[in-house]
Amino acid sequence: MVKNTLKALLALGAVLAGAAAFLLPVRLAEEKTTDLFGDPRRVEIAGYDGDAMEPFLSPDGRWLFFNNSNEKPVDTNLHFAERTGVLSFRYRGELPGANSTELDAVPCMDASGRFYFTSGREYIHTLKTTFVGRFDGKQLADVRPVSGGIYPKHLGAVNMDVGVSLDGSAMYISRARFVPLVPLPPFWSQLLVARKAEDGSFVIDPRSEELMKNVNTRALAYAPAISPDGLELYFTRTSFPAGMRLMVATREKPDEAFDEPRVLADLPTGGVEAPTLSSNLSELFFHKKTAGKWAIFRATRRKRYNRDLKSEQNALPSEGFR
Repeated sequence: MVKNTLKALLALGAVLAGAAAFLLPVRLAEEKTTDLFGDPRRVEIAGYDGDAMEPFLSPDGRWLFFNNSNEKPVDTNLHFAERTGVLSFRYRGELPGANSTELDAVPCMDASGRFYFTSGREYIHTLKTTFVGRFDGKQLADVRPVSGGIYPKHLGAVNMDVGVSLDGSAMYISRARFVPLVPLPPFWSQLLVARKAEDGSFVIDPRSEELMKNVNTRALAYAPAISPDGLELYFTRTSFPAGMRLMVATREKPDEAFDEPRVLADLPTGGVEAPTLSSNLSELFFHKKTAGKWAIFRATRRKRYNRDLKSEQNALPSEGFR
């Protein structure tokens, strides 16, 4: 009886998930475009030939963090590589201290070395998926769930990934909804804003919905990355019939709502995700499927869009490679 009921629920869930996947993410509205970044080229990681996804360049430009394939039954883990050239990195292995027997993926880090990532190790028990540790140049230490009221309340909702501001004070979260027990993509995903409290925990900004009112639509929005000054928000948008595309939303002041996002028109669409920005705004990394394998690509900022961040983080070691 229980077995038959479970089968029926799974079958119903699959139907509902399929319907949601085709109905809810539909977006037919015309989208604005920008040529902010262009000249996408594949990054080479010497000593590594597997899938490379969800890239993040450390604030000092030295380290590239990424994960391997997130498709089951693959064991998805965090990896890192050291920069050796404009488009070249040397593989250093799986990131010590980061990985578990569950999915560990989608890295980001603030200027102080606080390293954030997504892990499924506790979700079934606590609904927590956002973890933090401290990167010392060799390994990750003191790994634990991020504390605070940023997590969903019900099974099926999940914080899929996050992007953290350079100063560590703000976190941009993609909150997704899945049909429980059904291994299908989310049918809903929107971006939230959280702020760090004095005790180090994060809480959802009471103005989150207002700040994201032009960003969140019926389309799936996920994989957020914020510029050091908080004025440029990069993310992935997926819907039918346009598919996957890389987006940027801008604003004049850090406390204002983002303007209507624009498609990064000179970058590939379809099978592209996870844009991440260098600290000096000059480079954009993302992953793309090519020849059946996920690879990391680098695009460069058009000179006419250059602007002075007036920040100590503006000077990167990687500038010597350009």
